[in-house]
Amino acid sequence: MKLVLGVDTCGPSGTVALALVVDEALEILGQKELAGRTYSATLIAAVGELLAEAGTNLRHIAAIVVVNGPGSFTGVRVGVSAVKGLAEPGIIPVVAVSRLAVLAAKAGVGSAALDAHRQEVYLRVAEEDGSSRQLLAGADEISHISEARCGAPTIVAVCDEGAEMIATVWGGVELRRAEAPTAADAIRLAVPAILAGEFTDLALLDGHYLRRSDAEIFGEAAVKAASQMESGVRVRRMESGDIDGVMEIAAMTDHAPRWGRSAYVAAVDPENQPRRVALVAERGGGLAGFVVAAILPGGEAELESIVTAVPHQRGGVARALFTALKPELRRQGVREVMLEVREGNHSAQGFYRFLGFREEGRRAGYYANPVEDAVLMKVALR
Repeated sequence: MKLVLGVDTCGPSGTVALALVVDEALEILGQKELAGRTYSATLIAAVGELLAEAGTNLRHIAAIVVVNGPGSFTGVRVGVSAVKGLAEPGIIPVVAVSRLAVLAAKAGVGSAALDAHRQEVYLRVAEEDGSSRQLLAGADEISHISEARCGAPTIVAVCDEGAEMIATVWGGVELRRAEAPTAADAIRLAVPAILAGEFTDLALLDGHYLRRSDAEIFGEAAVKAASQMESGVRVRRMESGDIDGVMEIAAMTDHAPRWGRSAYVAAVDPENQPRRVALVAERGGGLAGFVVAAILPGGEAELESIVTAVPHQRGGVARALFTALKPELRRQGVREVMLEVREGNHSAQGFYRFLGFREEGRRAGYYANPVEDAVLMKVALR
């Protein structure tokens, strides 16, 4: 019989849990939630309360399980440091587990993704030999994984909206949605290691951050244009001579609006009201996609259409179009961009979340054939 303490401070909120392990059976005795950004002030007190409610103390703890990332840099650091402080005086063994592994186990799958913000995800990819690897990935890295492995994972566990952007890159992937992992879930995952005596060397215990530094991220800004050229994508303003090609792309794409020629003519007319920003992407000498946004009163714009030609899908074209669209909108005083998308179009919603959009509301029965709600989404331009 072993008392096990669990600590997870990697996510937007944290948890501490206490469990009893008897042989291979596990009983969760209690769990407390910690509000985000309060871990350094509340973690140790919550552990004390949890132990007191169970009528025990730290001397009776047989092992501590700590989730050591990936996640919030500060949260990971606070959790790992606190566990070291709790474990060292009493020489309590520690098991460190990955939050991605906990999420995957909770969902009953091998692969998992967590929102890493900055248009990236923390990603766990299960390999065919039973091993796994973890990385910080944007759309390009995710695409490369798919190409290198001759196919992406068929099922990926997610627990937050930001991670759903992987569905826009790995077509056909099933997102297995689960509740956010907790300290109790971490203990469940760690039971075999505890029973086998497979503990972490406390001197080597550290956070598993999986995050690039700000210098690495923002230092890449100067080469974004070069990266676009390397991927073969060039974005420019739509012209009247592009309309036939744009309409052909739209006709071959299921989710594209079925506009008549007059709508596209209006989109490239600078005197038309409402004013529009219309851009096209070129790759390999031909049109690869287009985007149209309408300028609305009050510093808003509506993203009316963003479409990638079928042969160029999942190649970064839509991302390049939206990246080029934002400064054009800012120059015209736009502060927020909104859009509406079918409730059932989860792939598109995941892509928009990847671009930074968040759901703002719904319009019941807005779409026909089939009748479906419209999800209203919005992003602020910074």
